Amino acid sequence: MTEMLLIEDEINKKQKVRAKPPRAGLGFLCIALLLAGYLAMIVAAIAPLEQLAGHPVASQLPGKALGLFGFWVPARLVLFFRQFLPFLDRADLSFHLIIFLVFLLYLFLLWLSWRLATTTGRRRGVLWLAGTVLLICGGVLVVAPGMLSHDIFVYAGYGRVIVAHGANPYFVPLSAFPGDPLAPLDDWRTAVAAYGPVWLLICAILSWFLGANALAYVLAFRLLALMAHLLNMLLIARLLRALGRSERVITLGAMLYGLNPLMLIESALGAHNDVLMMTCMLLGCWWCADADGTGLVRVRRWLPALVFMLLALLIKFTALLGVALFLCLLLFRTLQRDSSQCLLLALRLRWRPALAQLLLALGCAIVVAGLAYLPFWLGHSPHEIVVSLVTPPSTSRELGQFSILRAIQEWRYYHPQPLEGWTGQLLILLGQRSTWNLIQVLVLLLTLGMALWLLWWQPRLECWAVGALLTMGALFLVTPWFFPWYLAWLVALAPLVWPRHEQPAALEYALQVFVLVFSLSAFAIYFSRGYLPAGGGWIGWLGLSAVGPPLLAFGLTWLGSWWQAKRRRTKGSFQLPGSGS
Repeated sequence: MTEMLLIEDEINKKQKVRAKPPRAGLGFLCIALLLAGYLAMIVAAIAPLEQLAGHPVASQLPGKALGLFGFWVPARLVLFFRQFLPFLDRADLSFHLIIFLVFLLYLFLLWLSWRLATTTGRRRGVLWLAGTVLLICGGVLVVAPGMLSHDIFVYAGYGRVIVAHGANPYFVPLSAFPGDPLAPLDDWRTAVAAYGPVWLLICAILSWFLGANALAYVLAFRLLALMAHLLNMLLIARLLRALGRSERVITLGAMLYGLNPLMLIESALGAHNDVLMMTCMLLGCWWCADADGTGLVRVRRWLPALVFMLLALLIKFTALLGVALFLCLLLFRTLQRDSSQCLLLALRLRWRPALAQLLLALGCAIVVAGLAYLPFWLGHSPHEIVVSLVTPPSTSRELGQFSILRAIQEWRYYHPQPLEGWTGQLLILLGQRSTWNLIQVLVLLLTLGMALWLLWWQPRLECWAVGALLTMGALFLVTPWFFPWYLAWLVALAPLVWPRHEQPAALEYALQVFVLVFSLSAFAIYFSRGYLPAGGGWIGWLGLSAVGPPLLAFGLTWLGSWWQAKRRRTKGSFQLPGSGS
């Protein structure tokens, strides 16, 4: 009888095993269909994108032919929405509706890739398929005739100043050469360079080959950003594998970044250097990543990682916070080698190796930054250097950009009659750039303190990512100067936040939801290209609509996760009468 039962159990197990491949195959087919829909929506967005943000240079690209497959919403739907948004036109509504549909497909793909129970080989097949579709989607956006941002010509202007005119872009703007063919296309031609010397070197190299061909610059910078985006997706997969994550988490993390519609558009279409900055940050993380964290205490692992992160800083200065947190991570890991949670005790026991590590890291930073800046700063006084660092538009203007500050400034512009009482005084105070600079400092100190506390108790690379997300995310909410592509910071590091046990804690889960919602709400800035609508009207709500939803989603998710955890603890501690020992 026992033998018969064992035989039946074996038969049942074999039947279950045989039943899994069809379900796995069906899941793979669903992912393939969703990816096909994702590609179709990207192609459908080309026509409204061209009408929304057409450009005379980009209109020469072959992607103009894809306008035949454009998607347009019915006129009655446009009239309906105009009751609430009078300046909304058909191109606006069509483009943003497509983006919303792409985002829904993106969420379905994430959910299905997480729920799909299949083999490692099939999961890698999903990643290869997603990468192939991303390459095609990116190729479509590279040749798209629209331009949501003109930063490409700003980058080209830096290269022209160096190569064509032999000047220093940190001290001489492109407007000093009014005869340059690219000067009319550069929106920041009167400003000096706002980025690091590594990025200026890249601009100069491209300018050496491309000359004054504006169309070639569009293609070159878009291709560079697309390759960086695909490389970031690969690095995230490699990084999660080095950290000992399961194939399930690896698949989800790579698709979380790679298929994010905002990151795809800001790389393949906008060609922003934030994507390449995050490539260097991810390279640094990957170089020192391992399951047990020993890479953070071995010089041959963490020193090259630090160099990669310094290269990110030398591309764009916003990487400074990530580099500073990484230095703290290295120090805390060294101090915690004796498993002493008391800071004073750890300093007394291991202050010598910690000090040696800090001096080595700072020396490396000084050497790398010095070699990069020396060709640009040689022959200039310290005062001139300081002035060049504080004169970019993002730091030298009183006007805010797509932020809460801008919303208040716009409200005051369209309502010049001041309000009486404390309300009017508060609006006047919050309408000043200096107020929000102070708010930024306070928010930075608060979130940085939380990040350092997390790093001290758990000095791991995952906690570094949590601290960076927490700090940068909070700063993006209150910054006076914000653009959607700044979110490359958050989207690229979000996959690292997923914990080892595959069940995120309240803060980690809330940060994931925050990043996803922010990735969608940031598109609100592109209504009427983010500037004054054709019919006039107030645009201050654009900044509020970008930062409001992610903040609300973070709070609700954190409270919901905390409440569920509390209920689980309550149920776990409840015992029936007479039970227990």
